[in-house]
Amino acid sequence: MAQCDQPKPLFTDSSNSHSDFEVIQENCQDNMNLSEKLQEAEEELKLWQVKIDKLEKQKSELLIEKLDADERKKQATQQLCNLNKEQENLQRDFEKAERSFKEKLFDKKAEGAKLKELLLQLENELHCNQQHCDLLQTKFKIKVGLPEKNIKFTKLEESVPTGREGEDFLKIKCCYNILPKVFVVLRNGQALVTFEEEQVANRILKVPKHHIILDSGKMDVKVQPVKLDTARKFEIHVNISRKTVKVSKIPNNLPEEQMRDKLEISFSKPSLGGGEVENISYNCISGTALVTFVEKGIAQRVAEQKKYKLILSETQCCWVMIESVWDYDLRKFQTFNGICKQTVLISDIKNELDEEELQDKLEIHFQKPSNHGGEVENIKYVPKDQQLTVYLEEDVEEK
Repeated sequence: MAQCDQPKPLFTDSSNSHSDFEVIQENCQDNMNLSEKLQEAEEELKLWQVKIDKLEKQKSELLIEKLDADERKKQATQQLCNLNKEQENLQRDFEKAERSFKEKLFDKKAEGAKLKELLLQLENELHCNQQHCDLLQTKFKIKVGLPEKNIKFTKLEESVPTGREGEDFLKIKCCYNILPKVFVVLRNGQALVTFEEEQVANRILKVPKHHIILDSGKMDVKVQPVKLDTARKFEIHVNISRKTVKVSKIPNNLPEEQMRDKLEISFSKPSLGGGEVENISYNCISGTALVTFVEKGIAQRVAEQKKYKLILSETQCCWVMIESVWDYDLRKFQTFNGICKQTVLISDIKNELDEEELQDKLEIHFQKPSNHGGEVENIKYVPKDQQLTVYLEEDVEEK
């Protein structure tokens, strides 16, 4: 900046000095204005520099953001590529899994068809087995009903006074031994020979063919063991109550509690054959009841009547059915089959003699020790065009 430092003259002209002074003042004023403008320009320059710095900073930040954006774009592009590859892999895996599923579905359908065929086959086998089982059940079926038998009292094992009878005497106990009926069907040209001893039958069976001496010559016969069909034997234990009877065909025209009272009243009358009642179990739905008396023996007396008079009112009564209360169980059930130990079957017998004479010839042959025989207990021969059912009994040793 220019300064007014030049030396002033000591003596000047007044008119010139005035004009010079004005010039100097104007120059000073111009210098001051220029200085102010320069200062303003410097301040404005500083402002613009600040703005430029700020813009440079923003430019740097934008460049950094652009680089970050480019990096993110690059990463996004790479991620998109990876996702596309993963999608393609997933699509291939899906298609592969779909093919595999279709193949497995086809295999499962084929397996299902085979299983249906197997199920049908097993159902047929089950049906056949059920039919076979039904046949076996029919074959081994035991009839519940026992035939009526007249039982003869033989002896009394133990006698106890009535007052000393315990719980064991509340029921009449019976035991029935059911023995099998084992039979053999003899046809034309066959005979059964039973020996006294088992050893004799064993010796006879060791010689499969025997020569029977006849007046006209010899006759060859075959010897075979007697095979038995399946047989069964068992015991039936029956317990008959001495205090309780079963009542049936009770009318359902009174309330349950009232009918129970009518039953107790009627069965308590000695004039009708009853006695003091201990308990009554009444079922109104089935029309039955179990009447238990206090004393033993009354139930037997009432059951013998078969029918009993039930008093419903002073003017109305009806008859109900009475039966003993009994239970049974099956014990010692045995199923067996086998071969007769003392009996043999003779076959291929020719009808050359009459029945009695030929039977004697057979007995003579099988009794001789020289023919491996022994004492014959029983013999039965079936002649031509005949058939005979022979029943066998179990040989029980006497104790």
